[in-house]
This record gives sequence, structure tokens and C-alpha cells, in this order.
Amino acid sequence: MTNPNVPPTPQVPQMPPMPQAPRVQSAPMPQPVQPPTQAPAQAPFAAPVQAPVSAPAYGQQPSVPQPSIPQPSAAPRTPQYAPQPAYQAPQAPQYAAPQQPAQPAPAPSFTPAASAGTPGTPGAPAIPTGMVPAAPSMPAPQQPTAVYSSRPARQLRTKRGLLKYILLGIITLGIYDLWQLSEIGESLNLMASRRDGKKTMHYCLLFFIVGPITLGIGTLVWFHRISARVGEEQQARGMAPTVSAATFWLWGILGAFIIVGPFIYYYKLLHAMNDLSADYNVRG
Repeated sequence: MTNPNVPPTPQVPQMPPMPQAPRVQSAPMPQPVQPPTQAPAQAPFAAPVQAPVSAPAYGQQPSVPQPSIPQPSAAPRTPQYAPQPAYQAPQAPQYAAPQQPAQPAPAPSFTPAASAGTPGTPGAPAIPTGMVPAAPSMPAPQQPTAVYSSRPARQLRTKRGLLKYILLGIITLGIYDLWQLSEIGESLNLMASRRDGKKTMHYCLLFFIVGPITLGIGTLVWFHRISARVGEEQQARGMAPTVSAATFWLWGILGAFIIVGPFIYYYKLLHAMNDLSADYNVRG
């Protein structure tokens, strides 16, 4: 039952249905008229022919044309190529074998016939011993010797000694030693200058000027040269060389470490000059 105190719910009026529009069908589009065409000439490959596309009707899906695969003609033309020359393999070069030089023919050897006058053959007369020609003798090669005069320029001292050199040098405060070495240089120049053309410097000039200027190097050079020159003069006069440049460096310089080395050097030098002076006093 209804409550009299509640007013009734108003009803919403319903909308009338909308009239539907009449469906109009569209007329089909006219197809284009294709003019008659002549059939193309046969080619190795026919071009694809596409069908004309017609407009789809309203509400229809358009149809996609399918491409046609060209079919080769029945008798395709084969391409013509120019003939290529045949390949020939290169021939290996041929080398001629080297010819051996012709060997000269051996010289004919002749054997002299035995005659009656040839000694040593049967039937030949014997030659006396005194008439046999002797073979020529070759002169023996001569060794070059130094040319010396028969008379010396002056007599040289031959009594030099180590003990006199040491004692007189101490007594005279070295003056005797200066004179002795200077006399050795002058005597050697007198004996050997004619042979080698050299000249030894005076020892006083070396001791007072050249030695101090060169800080002692000139003194070493002087003893080196005079020792070598004494040995050469001994060898030129036919003596066994007892002094050389090596004697000075071994005994005079390195021998100073054993103290007695310089004394041995001066002993050898003084006695070698005694031998040379004695030979000069006789042969010149």
C-alpha cells in the first residue's frame, strides 16, 4: 500500500525512436573501354600485364592485384661471344751448356840422339878431368855494413864506471853526473852521426831548459832515444846489443820500485859506451 504522505515519483517521459534514413545504393562506376591493341612481338621475357583496377563498391574491401610472374619464351636467344684465343703456356728458356776451352796440345818432346862427341854415351871419348868446364859461381849477397874511416877523429874515453859515477856525483853535488851524461851524448854523436844522420841533444841544455819546461817529459824522451841509439850502434858494429829503449823503461823507470833498477840501467849504459868507444878508437 502506498504512503499517503509520500508524493508519487514523477515518471520520465521516453524519447520516441529516431527515424532511420533510407539506404541509398550507389550505382556501379562505368568500366573504361580499352582500345584494341596489337600483340607485341615475342621477346625473350614477356612484360607482366596488369589487369585494370576497378573501384570497389560501397562497403566492399578493395582487391589487391597479384603480380604476375613473367614466363620465359619458348626459345630464348643465346648470347653470341667472340672466340677467345687458346692459352699457350710460356716455354722455359733453353741455355746452352758452357763449352770447355780447348786444351793446348802437349809440346812434342824430342830426345837428342846419342852422338860420339857427347860424354857419357857409349862409344864417346872420355874427356880429361882438367878440361871439364866448371859451373859459374854466383856471388854471395853481401850484408850492408856501416862505412867507417880508418882513422878516428880523436880518442874517446873507455874507463867509465858506475862506482865513479855515484861517488864523484855525490862529492861534486851532481856536477860530475851532468858532465858524464853530456860526454856520452857528444861521443855518441861522433860515432853514429855518419851512419844514421841523427844528433843527440846536449844534456846540459836538457837539464836546465827543456826538462823544466816540459815538466820532466823531455828527460824521459832523451833517455829513451839515446838508449835506442846505443843499441843500434852496437848492432851496426857487429856487437851484441846490451842496451835498448826497453832497458831504460824496465830498469830505469819500473826498476825504481826495487831501488836497484836505475843503478843497473846506468851500469849497462856506461859499459856499452866503453865498448863502442874502444871499437871507435880502433876502426874509427
